Amino acid sequence: AGSNNWTPNNLAATDQMLDSPTNNFATLNPLRKGSAVVLSEGNTKSATGSGLPVVGSTIASSTGKWYCEVINKTGNSMIGLSVVNTDISSAALGVSADSWAYYKDGRKFTNNGMTTYGSSYVADDVIGISFDADVGSLTFYKNNVSQGVAFTGLTSEDYVFAIGNGSTTHIANFGQDSSFAGNKTAQGNSDANGIGDFYYAPPAGFLALCTQNLPDPTVVPSEHFNTVLYTGTGAAQSIAGAGFQPDFTWIKARTSTGQHGLVDAVRGRAKSLRSNGTDTENTSTATQDVTSFDADGFSLGTEYNISCNANGATHVAWNWKAGGTGVSNTDGTITSTVSANVEAGFSIVGFIGTGASASVGHGLSSAPEIIIFKNRSAASNWNVLTTAIDGGADYGFLDLTTAFNTAGETITSSVVNIFGNFASSNNYIAYAFHSVDGYSKVGSYTGNGSTDGTFVHCGFRPAYVMWKRTDAVAVWVIQDTTRDEGNTSNSRIEANSSAAEATDNANIDMLSNGFKMRQPYGYVNSSGATYIFLAFAESPFKHSNAR
Repeated sequence: AGSNNWTPNNLAATDQMLDSPTNNFATLNPLRKGSAVVLSEGNTKSATGSGLPVVGSTIASSTGKWYCEVINKTGNSMIGLSVVNTDISSAALGVSADSWAYYKDGRKFTNNGMTTYGSSYVADDVIGISFDADVGSLTFYKNNVSQGVAFTGLTSEDYVFAIGNGSTTHIANFGQDSSFAGNKTAQGNSDANGIGDFYYAPPAGFLALCTQNLPDPTVVPSEHFNTVLYTGTGAAQSIAGAGFQPDFTWIKARTSTGQHGLVDAVRGRAKSLRSNGTDTENTSTATQDVTSFDADGFSLGTEYNISCNANGATHVAWNWKAGGTGVSNTDGTITSTVSANVEAGFSIVGFIGTGASASVGHGLSSAPEIIIFKNRSAASNWNVLTTAIDGGADYGFLDLTTAFNTAGETITSSVVNIFGNFASSNNYIAYAFHSVDGYSKVGSYTGNGSTDGTFVHCGFRPAYVMWKRTDAVAVWVIQDTTRDEGNTSNSRIEANSSAAEATDNANIDMLSNGFKMRQPYGYVNSSGATYIFLAFAESPFKHSNAR
């Protein structure tokens, strides 16, 4: 096969970057920046006005050792690091507790407090930043001289390199250009993998922030989650294309009003629940609704309890792989039946309530960040328990639009501790998820009320996003890149409603490293509002492209 690399033509040497179709370096992120930030030089130069001044890098890291360089051209520089989904667009770097900076006068700055640190620096001094995400330490260098470890304890988050303060100009080099857009004489130093063009050699073991240096994903997304579209026939048919045998399938008619249908391998294919109601579990015959889970999808019979096969109607089915029909789990005080896909951070949990406080094993290796519960035996709401809002447990309802409230339950790496509202002798089912790098993300974001909406970093190109505003009444929205194949997704299905698919007011951009809201409506991106989301990957960022 021929090369895909372009040959530069009529470009100065300082206009040429090391990016190629096989390796992309981080740049400053035009989708996640303050409104006063103006980017140029291939998004490596940042010039800010007096307000909303900060911009972060396009690539985030939660593990590994990473290095970049920045020069300050004008103004009172702030150079450092930020948690990726923290709002850094409204104040100088270091004002929040989730951003850390080396200030031009030599002090360090975080949580709005400055303390003595290192030497001051002036225009054209090269400030190196090394971040060891494995141990959580951040060190700065002035012209290749270490200023010492500035901050420690930065773990368990995704971080981006970030720069900015009011009325400043910076030029960043993530390994693509040690001339800093022609402002310095290029030095040509590479990292330990022989990658990059740095002014100074990176510290031992630290790498350029680029896709080639990112770890290979441990989970292939299409082997664990997939969306399938099909047209109903009203008669028995097999639906293929999932790429695996599903253990949990969620079906919704698109072109007509119809009940959501949720079936799983723990309860068995004949037992369905609907997310848009409080109904007890329904049971179908061998020729109705979902009739089997198959090697590449599932089979359908005639409709009975769920809207899954109406003649001529288009449908969407979201499919997850768990661990088959389930095994006994005795981690909690209640013995549960668990079908777990530990690698992909997903489990299906069946158990019987006791009417008293108890614990239930979920079968995963890390604490789930969102768990969706349903009473199978009695009419009741769908309970949603999540730690994504503020780290503590909060609860809401999948079948309702109400706001979330603080919960008393706690979740550990082995069990979920529940209260006595799980009725004695009633059967329950739960779907538990935690984030997996490059495959899934459970998180939260704050809206900004703009068509240039909040950017949410996932570390992959999403194939599916479900979200809900948690501080006010709002619908649950599901969008995916199978129904909308381009960057912009606007085909909205509401998990709490039987309504047909709508295509208004929920536009989001599905990007190579996350998603960006494009509407200011209350259930999407209201200013200052809090939202939770659950996302699954089309492809990890190392190999992804926006369309």
